[in-house]
Amino acid sequence: MPETNPLEQLLNRWDLNNFPTLQRIIASMDPIAWTLLILLGIAVLVGLYFTLSSRYTFEPIDEVETTPDVLLARLKQNPTRLSPQAIINRLGAEATLELLQYGDQIISKEWQYRWNSIREDLIRLLSEQEAFGPTHALARYYQSADASEPDTVRIRRTALIHKLGQRRHLDPTPDGTPAQLRIHCHPAEPTGDLGFPGETFWLNPDMEMPPAQGPLVEMEEIDFHTLEDAHLVLHIQRTPTVGGSFRLHMKKRWKMWVVAEEELEWSA
Repeated sequence: MPETNPLEQLLNRWDLNNFPTLQRIIASMDPIAWTLLILLGIAVLVGLYFTLSSRYTFEPIDEVETTPDVLLARLKQNPTRLSPQAIINRLGAEATLELLQYGDQIISKEWQYRWNSIREDLIRLLSEQEAFGPTHALARYYQSADASEPDTVRIRRTALIHKLGQRRHLDPTPDGTPAQLRIHCHPAEPTGDLGFPGETFWLNPDMEMPPAQGPLVEMEEIDFHTLEDAHLVLHIQRTPTVGGSFRLHMKKRWKMWVVAEEELEWSA
């Protein structure tokens, strides 16, 4: 008897020689079978689409393994490359401080559009950490880490940078009228340099000023709850129709003041 090859033996054993042809399978399918086949095909196509369209959302290997210095340089080109939490986790407080200082100096509208929300989240995440490292980095960003300065000056400078960035800049009016800073203070409060680029007025309760003709930053008196806990209300009027009022909760940690919480009172 002629020997059969292993493939023929397998076909005979499983009776696969009698497997129906494609034409017979198609002829035997009813509407339900066709519906199930179409749904299976759609599911496969959808799966392929999402697999191909989402494969670029993951960081490439060289991005994950890059050094903090290289990552910092890339974030200076595009701060949205990572989430704010990932930036702090990967860079640490010191390099995050460098990124904050760098980001505030870029004045292009495109950069500021991407940077502002990242900056706010980075500051908030640093302020939530009460350890010395993040607190010290944040105080240096606020340029208020010098404990020899009066607390009131450090609180006001911290608030100013918190809302306006390290440049502390408001665009002038179309006719060139520059911004003003008006500080309502107790007569005994010491004055100091807050680094505001425009005119600064320290106003005691009995002093009045005419309405501002340009952009205006106005600070109320500091409300101390304790020696390490204070509130400060800050009004920012960028144009006659655009502005807002903010209540900042300040806390003193490791002899340095940081913004622990911010509340929007009104905006327009």
